[in-house]
Amino acid sequence: MTDVTITEVTDPRSPEFAALAEVWAAGEAEINPGDPPFPADELAGQLFASPAEFTDRAWVATRDGEPVGGALIEQERDGVNDDQVELYVVVPPLHRRAGVAAALVVPALDAVEALGGRSVIGGTPTPAGAAFCQALGLTSRQEERCSRLQLADVDDAQQASWIDEAPARAPGYRLESWVGVVPDAWAEPLAVALDAMTDAPVDDLDWDIQPVSATQRQGYERWFAARGYDPVTTLALAPDGSPAGMTQLLVSRHRPELGQQDDTGVLAAHRGHALGRWLKAANLRLAREREPRLAVVETYNAESNPWMLAINVAMGFRPHVTYRWFQGSVVGARAALGRRPTPTSAPTSSGSASTRITTTQGHLASGPGPGRL
Repeated sequence: MTDVTITEVTDPRSPEFAALAEVWAAGEAEINPGDPPFPADELAGQLFASPAEFTDRAWVATRDGEPVGGALIEQERDGVNDDQVELYVVVPPLHRRAGVAAALVVPALDAVEALGGRSVIGGTPTPAGAAFCQALGLTSRQEERCSRLQLADVDDAQQASWIDEAPARAPGYRLESWVGVVPDAWAEPLAVALDAMTDAPVDDLDWDIQPVSATQRQGYERWFAARGYDPVTTLALAPDGSPAGMTQLLVSRHRPELGQQDDTGVLAAHRGHALGRWLKAANLRLAREREPRLAVVETYNAESNPWMLAINVAMGFRPHVTYRWFQGSVVGARAALGRRPTPTSAPTSSGSASTRITTTQGHLASGPGPGRL
């Protein structure tokens, strides 16, 4: 077996980054073969433009100069989940069962421990990924449905009714919408509305969803922009003007055909007025006006959240792939690696690290979360 060389990727202009982007695109193409190619600029934004509370590092594996795998870790330091770290591992099908993933995980776990990480979280849509997570001693914690909405199949009359009938269902409520990073005037109300996400189910994942500040939210949205996404956001306001709920859809400048649904939430005191449907329909209308080429919207929902799924199914979202989420200790994963034969790896540079074990590409989100409505 030819030795695998593992190199840390530290510069988006480097040959190592180009090799990692090639691997990432191959992993994405395996899961979504009909999509436009995954853009290198999106991966560069993910790695090199993250907010201060996130740390991201990545490595690429090569054999005889050919890219054969990649890994990315990300840690979110929110004061509660700091020791829970996500690890993504991508190995294209032709290079599996050759020790590539195991070789990549070695420096990744070193980096995780250097950050104080004690637990590893990994999500995967493939049997190969699930088998690798289990081989590392991780246990299944949550199932997440990735669904897609084909805009050509959207019932426009239904969507119009969700908007037109909303004022009667929610007297006194109103919506505010914008495109781009949240303006200063709406940053605090949006952050308050996002508190609705803190009671979303995480099943058996050891993860406690935390509220975010207005400053943090603006930082996250600048990160979206650096990855090539324009956030399209709608905020619901109660009769007294206080935040009641929100939704956000990310429209890609690199692949305008594809949209990513981000968070949707309605605060507990304002549920029961069909605000979720109103928010989703109004925001989708705005996104389509903003980007006429938008053809598909993708969303993720925990299977244990029927309320989130019900709106999406009624809207026309259909199952695309299922992600299984695994979690386990770093100590256990390192011990499991010690029982696996691995190729010789070149040393990697030291430094800070970052956050999901996904063997073949997972969606690039900020933190595991419970899925999005």
